[in-house]
Amino acid sequence: MSTTAPFFSRFFAALDGGDPESALALVTDDLEFAILWAPDADRRARHFTGGVAELREFTLAGEIDGWAHHILHCAREGATELVLGETRWTDGRHIGTFVCAAELDDAGRMRRYLVGRSPAIRFPAASGGQASS
Repeated sequence: MSTTAPFFSRFFAALDGGDPESALALVTDDLEFAILWAPDADRRARHFTGGVAELREFTLAGEIDGWAHHILHCAREGATELVLGETRWTDGRHIGTFVCAAELDDAGRMRRYLVGRSPAIRFPAASGGQASS
């Protein structure tokens, strides 16, 4: 595995930038997604699903200041890209660990998106290097 994720590097850069909604330019009109989101270490998680409108709503509802996505590992096979990463505050403190999968169309836009996220576990960064953002 590596830390070079062609799609997710662009997607997270857009989400973490000044205009998170710009990440939606990287998804297809017929997007399907499912996000299982655990906000803390208890047993409660929320499940978000839908299409472009629901992903826009999810993206705009979140607090975006002071943190970013960092890719620890990634793999790509054909049109499927997988990443393991974490969100961190700008001072480096861990917020949560995530795993994401995307199915991409021929233009490199995301057609299907699956995310699991929890603050209860961490993984080491790729050997020999720092995690990328």
